[in-house]
Amino acid sequence: MNNSRTLLGVFAHPDDESFGPGGTLARYAAQGMQVHVIIATDGDAGSVTESHQRQNERTLAQVRSEELARAAVELGVTTIWNLPYRDSGMRGSPDNEHPRALVQQPPEQLTTELIDYFRRLKPQVAITHDPYGGYGHPDHIRCCEAVTAAFYAAGLADGSNTDRNGGGGLPPHAAQKLYYSSFDKRMLRWIVKFMQLTGRNPRQVGRNQDVDLVEIAGWETPIHARVDVRAFLGHKERASRAHASQYSGGPSMMRALPGPLRRRLSRYENYTRAYPAPSAYQEPDLFHNVI
Repeated sequence: MNNSRTLLGVFAHPDDESFGPGGTLARYAAQGMQVHVIIATDGDAGSVTESHQRQNERTLAQVRSEELARAAVELGVTTIWNLPYRDSGMRGSPDNEHPRALVQQPPEQLTTELIDYFRRLKPQVAITHDPYGGYGHPDHIRCCEAVTAAFYAAGLADGSNTDRNGGGGLPPHAAQKLYYSSFDKRMLRWIVKFMQLTGRNPRQVGRNQDVDLVEIAGWETPIHARVDVRAFLGHKERASRAHASQYSGGPSMMRALPGPLRRRLSRYENYTRAYPAPSAYQEPDLFHNVI
């Protein structure tokens, strides 16, 4: 058991914790670390499977909250925290303009809230989305911006924040490392070519055909850490399936690949080290050199 170490993951939507770094969260939870997850939105603008549309009368936000709880159990995380914002939808969609949408909130508001969580939970390591939002999602981008700002501000004595219970400011806490989820773009470019050869359009991927893999392949997200999650792929798969309204067999770009290659690519979850500045050494562990 290693209860002295704490990992904080901040993600935009219910399911981001499972579809992306689920293996990493499960690995560190199994090692006895404190693993806390913050979800910034209710996921209410997400698309759903056709069977879910036919069978469910509850609001999507209610359904996704229940799915998140089940996924958290599968991953073994310590706590799940939800912020009170609405899913903003993909860029350019009408959901962007909803007054409760995450992207409609003042950026400093989310940053201030996250400073409070950093100081309460006291992580040594934090992970979140990359600056491009993975596939360009505006909520992912906003999360990255706010988490990055909060990571630095939480350790400053003059960055005090009001306690939720009116107890004044919490003491500063300086987390030691910040990572962004990453993906090997060399492999993604290979996937684009493979899809083109097999007659699939890499510019129209996903349930709504609104993900452009060609554009994503041009975004540079260097890999500074590779976490071996082979032993935890079962946990990740079960957590992903818990998000039944969203699950359709995994990311479309992965489903396009032959099974053996897909399994090989799933063995590791990759990260860009945002702080401290990366070295030439590719880390096998996000807690490498953590005091």
